[in-house]
Amino acid sequence: MAGIGFKLQKLFQEDYFSARLKAYAFAGLVTSGPWLIVIVTIALTQWLTTYLSIASFEERTTFNLTISYCFIFSQVILGIQQLVVTRYLADCFYEKRYKEIFPTFIGMTKMTIAIAAVFYVVFLTFSELPFLSNLLILILFLTINLIWVQFLFLSAAKFYQAVAYSFLGGAAVSIISVLLIDRFLMPYLTAPFATSMALTAGFTLGMLVTLFGLFTAMLLTFPNRETKDPFSYLSYFDRHPALFWTSFLYNIGVWVSNWVIWFSEGGAVHLGTFRYHPVYDTAIFLSYLTVIPTMTIFVISVETRFYERYRVFYGYVNEGGTLQQINKAKAAMLLILRQELQRLVRNQGLFTLFVLIFASTLLSSLALSKETISIFQMTTIGAFSNAMVLVLTLLLLYFEDQRGACITSLLFFAVNGVFAVALAPFGYDGYGLSFALGSTVTFAYALIRLIQYVNEIDYHTFCRYEPRQRSTRFTRVGERLNRRSA
Repeated sequence: MAGIGFKLQKLFQEDYFSARLKAYAFAGLVTSGPWLIVIVTIALTQWLTTYLSIASFEERTTFNLTISYCFIFSQVILGIQQLVVTRYLADCFYEKRYKEIFPTFIGMTKMTIAIAAVFYVVFLTFSELPFLSNLLILILFLTINLIWVQFLFLSAAKFYQAVAYSFLGGAAVSIISVLLIDRFLMPYLTAPFATSMALTAGFTLGMLVTLFGLFTAMLLTFPNRETKDPFSYLSYFDRHPALFWTSFLYNIGVWVSNWVIWFSEGGAVHLGTFRYHPVYDTAIFLSYLTVIPTMTIFVISVETRFYERYRVFYGYVNEGGTLQQINKAKAAMLLILRQELQRLVRNQGLFTLFVLIFASTLLSSLALSKETISIFQMTTIGAFSNAMVLVLTLLLLYFEDQRGACITSLLFFAVNGVFAVALAPFGYDGYGLSFALGSTVTFAYALIRLIQYVNEIDYHTFCRYEPRQRSTRFTRVGERLNRRSA
């Protein structure tokens, strides 16, 4: 979110209603735009394939699971480097070490491809799909992984318009591909897997358009494209190991309940390759759509009201403000923090409550089963708590409580996993409950941790302990890789 505050503050300085509407739309686009565009693209593709009778149910399921697997495990891979690289980029921007940014992009790209290759080899050991299907999955999987890498760098560089246009262009190409398949290729798609491969190829083409759009924006954003020492950022895994564990454990914690339930009652195996749970996966997918307001409100509140007070407080701390100035700035910062958190919980809570009350009416129109609706009500509670966990984790990182953020992510993963395993024998009665309980327990812990930490903010600010000795394992690996790439 680096830099979005400047745009939002400019919009909020204008008093008329349309400016504020633009601010909320802008924040929503940055936080949820790419995700929403991809979801809408998949939904429209599914609807078109059904409405135009392009594919059978089995072919559509193959297509949907291919897309789902690529996105789920690309998020897991992103979590390995996400926060560490974000911290490294933040330091580069702050210290004006701009020459190190593009080499870091090259290094992270190479590392991401290597990790993705390992995941893909594991997938191949279980896959019973034909060669062309596996090849398409590889191309799509690598494409999505590289999209997240470029999305991270362009967000840090504040080039949000390029991100939006690239995703919109890719979405348009994907939808047009489906229409062209229906118009020109259907008579020839008679072989097994032919239709699902054609749909996957069309979607992949759209994602490639997004990828190249983002890459073009990268070249425009970083004209100084040196490639020296691309793996220097690995030293930050030694300096900030808690950031690695925070992002990695959170990302696998999001999906651990799904993975357990895939092997439980109602779980299925498609074509001997894809494990999934048609009822639970649908419910959790819909429930995550209900927390979009949280991310939009959070970005606006943090980057407008809270960040200004945060910057004043630490400005006095770093630049020798008086005790009176520091105490006054601290009180103002904590007051705004409390107000914004209350507003966030209240607004998202009311929206979630509305969804829960009208869930049966809303989802019945989609012809969903009673089991799906029942699970959706539980996963919606879990999605609310999960969104709050994410918000509180980011706030802990704002205050440099990396240990607290790491413990929160560890708890999130562990509790969700334990509850999922413990409640799996109850079948449909337990599905969704594990996610709701695990996320809510973690939400409570993260809130208590944040309150305790900010109440002692003076101590943590002036008496922070910095260990003198730390591991140099990743630093040495980075140096070795830099020498090989020279």
